[in-house]
Amino acid sequence: MTILRTGQTTDFSGQNTSYSVDSKSVDNSQGSETRYTPNFDKWHGYYRKIPELRAVINKLASWTFGRGIKADKKNQDKLDKIRGNGKDSPRLVLKNLWRTALIVGDSFGHIIKDNQGRLTNLKPLNKLTIVANSEGIIIRYEDGDKRVYDIEEIYHLSYERIADEIHGIPFPEALEDLILARNEALGDLKELYHKIAFPTDIYEAETDDTTKLTAITTTLNTAFKKRESVVIPAGVFKEIKKVATGQYATLDSLPYITFLVRLFVTACGMPEIIMGWGENTTEASAKIIYLAFQQEIEDMQLYNQEMVEQQLNIIIDLEFPADLMNVTGQGNVTNPSSFKKDGNQGFQANDVKAGGKI
Repeated sequence: MTILRTGQTTDFSGQNTSYSVDSKSVDNSQGSETRYTPNFDKWHGYYRKIPELRAVINKLASWTFGRGIKADKKNQDKLDKIRGNGKDSPRLVLKNLWRTALIVGDSFGHIIKDNQGRLTNLKPLNKLTIVANSEGIIIRYEDGDKRVYDIEEIYHLSYERIADEIHGIPFPEALEDLILARNEALGDLKELYHKIAFPTDIYEAETDDTTKLTAITTTLNTAFKKRESVVIPAGVFKEIKKVATGQYATLDSLPYITFLVRLFVTACGMPEIIMGWGENTTEASAKIIYLAFQQEIEDMQLYNQEMVEQQLNIIIDLEFPADLMNVTGQGNVTNPSSFKKDGNQGFQANDVKAGGKI
């Protein structure tokens, strides 16, 4: 690349970066049949272990199905037949499947019907293999050596499927490096605090007898663990040294961990105010952030509504948990410049005129 500056040309082609991103092709159909099995165990492990990830995914699922499912009587009667493991409600089953799709990229539910082809239940399944033909069309699902399912037997959700891939993308996939960095920093901080609270002592003994040194070490370590006093004969030690952080040295990983958590939440597309915290956020900016988040949730709701109608033949409506329009009032912005922004009041109710929406 060259940059023209005051008649001169500068060449930056020789300046190599130390970071690069590997290219990645999509998992599309190859040959007569293509098979894909989601890595359920790996991503489920991240979900169960990492509290921030679990909180974000749970919030996304809760906001998607937060206020329940609306349907007319005909569709509600169909919906009421969904009991999952027998103790679930229709909302819990669909929420479970959506949460699983976020975690793993794909989720599967067994569509159970009676002899007349009427829906009698929807039972979430664990690991299935997706099988597609040469055209990239899914033709069946397989449960190892246990069973083969026709496409009409499986309710299948794919999160953020790309191009002609036959599967979705796990929500934690792009967050893996951040998750590992955060856990490593927490581990380092734990060790640091432990060393500060219980620094390492180096004892210079007046003997080189291995047996005596072993006995002294055992005595000291036992006393240290039990927080007990220890009596040592005079002349046993020449000097005691303590290993500690230097007087002017700093090794505080808390700002780094705070940065990683903030970066993680941002990468998740989850506003801090939704998580229950947010620094230097005014009411006005919080409303705009909330409004942007609302669009993402409504898109997730629309996707689930479409899948329920397309795959289960049930028409439902998912209401947004807390619509910003109901908070700010109904209105039409006749004068956008009239919106006020201050640290206390944000957008004022009198800035919104009756007859439309923000």
